[in-house]
Amino acid sequence: MNTLQQSLLFVAILVSLGLLGAFIYHLSPVLTPFMIAAALAYLTDPLVERLTSKLKLPRTLAVTLVFLVVIFLFVIVLLVLIPALQQQIVALAAKIPGWLEWLQKTVMPELVAMGVVQQDLGIESVKSNLTEHMSQASSFAKWLWHTLFHSGLAIAEGFVHLFIIVIATFYLLRDWKKILSAINALLPTKYAPTIITIANQCDGVLSTFVRGQLSVMVALGSIYGLGLALIGVNFSLLLGMLAGLLSIVPYLGSIVGLGSALAVAYFQFHDIWHVGGVLALFGVGHILEGMVLTPLLIGDKLGLHPVVVIFAVLAGGHLLGFVGVVLALPITAILVVLLRELLHRLPNPLQQGEIRGS
Repeated sequence: MNTLQQSLLFVAILVSLGLLGAFIYHLSPVLTPFMIAAALAYLTDPLVERLTSKLKLPRTLAVTLVFLVVIFLFVIVLLVLIPALQQQIVALAAKIPGWLEWLQKTVMPELVAMGVVQQDLGIESVKSNLTEHMSQASSFAKWLWHTLFHSGLAIAEGFVHLFIIVIATFYLLRDWKKILSAINALLPTKYAPTIITIANQCDGVLSTFVRGQLSVMVALGSIYGLGLALIGVNFSLLLGMLAGLLSIVPYLGSIVGLGSALAVAYFQFHDIWHVGGVLALFGVGHILEGMVLTPLLIGDKLGLHPVVVIFAVLAGGHLLGFVGVVLALPITAILVVLLRELLHRLPNPLQQGEIRGS
């Protein structure tokens, strides 16, 4: 395959990805349960492969066992984690106005008298806006609850989507190898080796991000949540999950999680010991993330600079909201793989003597 053909192939791949994205966007209401099923199948396929290869279980039995474990974890999250998280969010939201009032009446006058700040930084405005938004959020939550659980059509649609996700995930997992073999058979013989090579590289990056980053997020969230609970800080589950989720962006999880935990610890205890405990906890968590979790679970396969990661997440959030934040890094990683492969296959002008030094 000459250079022109390779370049045209990469352009065709990029155009295909764009068309696929447009197709998914316009049919998202219909495709959503199938996309969720595909994502679950992709995440759990390595577990099925281990059961079939190491324990020599039939694939259908291995899929059934993995499926039961996933359903069990989902039920635990639904019945235990979400209610506890909801209680902590409500309790935290109720305390924030009081904390802001304490800052306004106690801290800010002292800072103004010391000349550290020139005014009260608009805390009263922040408090009023926060109260207004909390009221709006409460009204929206009540409306959403009424709509979801008191509308027969919404309940029926939810059960239909859940049924589709369960059935589609099971059959995708069971026939995963057959699906990959069928896709390989459809590839043009002339371009099949290049397409398979690129697909394997994209799979390596995606598996690193999806499985590895998800594992890091869960591990960090568990470490911070459990550590804050042992220290005695309120809202430990919420703060731990916040730090774990935001760890998708380098340093953001540590900074936001640490700042939030320090504020809660100070307002709760008003002493330096618990604040020092929070600092020590996040210091240990940051060290574990950099020296143990990330090298062990992700390594250097993702190949994205932290600045690229931050830009991708912000751009994805601006374009598509929360969905864009979730999809930003996988899509960026795939584009990086395609660009890297294209540049690797293009002729090097330095080697061909097209650029001559003085």
